[in-house]
Amino acid sequence: MIIAEGYDRVADAYAALESPADPWPRMRRVREFTAELPDGSRLLDLGCGNGLPATRELSQRHAVTAVDISPEQAARARRNAPRAEVICADVRDLDLPHAVFDAIVALYLIDNVPASGYDLLFSRLAAWLSPGGRLLLSAEPAEPGEDCLHTWLGVPMLINGVPVETLTAAVETAGLEVLDVELEEQREGGRPITFAWLTARSN
Repeated sequence: MIIAEGYDRVADAYAALESPADPWPRMRRVREFTAELPDGSRLLDLGCGNGLPATRELSQRHAVTAVDISPEQAARARRNAPRAEVICADVRDLDLPHAVFDAIVALYLIDNVPASGYDLLFSRLAAWLSPGGRLLLSAEPAEPGEDCLHTWLGVPMLINGVPVETLTAAVETAGLEVLDVELEEQREGGRPITFAWLTARSN
């Protein structure tokens, strides 16, 4: 698959996109999101990449199942976050038990999912959350359009921006209550990119 092969090839270059002097907002948002979770909560980390920094930090307090489509990224996550259970799989093919996760984080994942897969993806997320469980995800907003194949970090990659209204509607259609949506800019290799950060809750 183009996404898995692409992330395999750009593992080092992708890790270098975030400047230590100008960190991405993900850890601040993850910490806020998980602040009230009791120690030992079951947490699903989708699109975990190399496990840094989110998977490793989350697994210090919680029982984390981490998933990435790239074999190279998953292998790095196992080394970087040895307390987490790391699975190499396409999230759309995952077979996980229902209603067992207290929280799900999906950071920078949605943009690599074809728009035709949104209904299946969000219905799976809703099914995996326990009652009252919460979801945190990020997505790059865009005007409605077709899935786009780009050259990204020198490799072919599907990058499918998501209109905020489409994202919110898909999450709500899956039966989750959207609690908040905020836009925030970050810099990737010096280039500013705005992401939508959405939190939702299972009823």
